[in-house]
Amino acid sequence: MKAIRSYSTQLEADLARIALEGADIPAVVVGVNVGFTGMGGVQLLVPEDDVDAALQVLEDLERQG
Repeated sequence: MKAIRSYSTQLEADLARIALEGADIPAVVVGVNVGFTGMGGVQLLVPEDDVDAALQVLEDLERQG
């Protein structure tokens, strides 16, 4: 598994994970969210073979948002 993005909140990471899983790309969220301080280390991981496809899905999602 390879980290492809870091997020400041668990919610942001989970939304990205759900989008990837909807595109049949396995994804895992790991790390610690420190909460309201704005500090966090929540990372989104995908299998190395799926990195390019996952990044494309996330870019497409950001364009729509």
